[in-house]
Amino acid sequence: MSALDDKPFPKAPLIGAFMLVGATLLTVGAARLGLIETPASAAAATPSTASQVTSRDMRFHDLADGGIRVEVAGHPDQAVAPGTGGFVRGVLRSMVRDRRSRGLGPEAAFRVTEWSDGAVTIEDLATRHVLTLNAFGPTNRQAFLDLMRTPETQA
Repeated sequence: MSALDDKPFPKAPLIGAFMLVGATLLTVGAARLGLIETPASAAAATPSTASQVTSRDMRFHDLADGGIRVEVAGHPDQAVAPGTGGFVRGVLRSMVRDRRSRGLGPEAAFRVTEWSDGAVTIEDLATRHVLTLNAFGPTNRQAFLDLMRTPETQA
């Protein structure tokens, strides 16, 4: 047995730890209830002044070979080859998972929009969930822009 086993734990650090945990819980709770404004909610409350440059409603279908067929109304179908388009696949997988968790099917399209401020978003028209693709980097953003472009506008 050591000399520390006979001494009680110091009360000051213990009280300080409880106060820190309590203050953290109160702050998070107040932010969740909207009692205090957080930077994220302040940014979300600011309306965007960007205008829509172009928008396409797309439907995505899995192919037997592992590829994805992309339907854009009024344009020829495109394909994402098997083993490519990992970011596109990941985004679609998460959005389809959200649909299934809500009991929704594949009927509604996804809307990909390019905005005048350079932002690119994908909106699930079934759930109304919008994802800003710029946050994932220019290469991943470009993957969805490429799907929006018709073969004649890509040249």
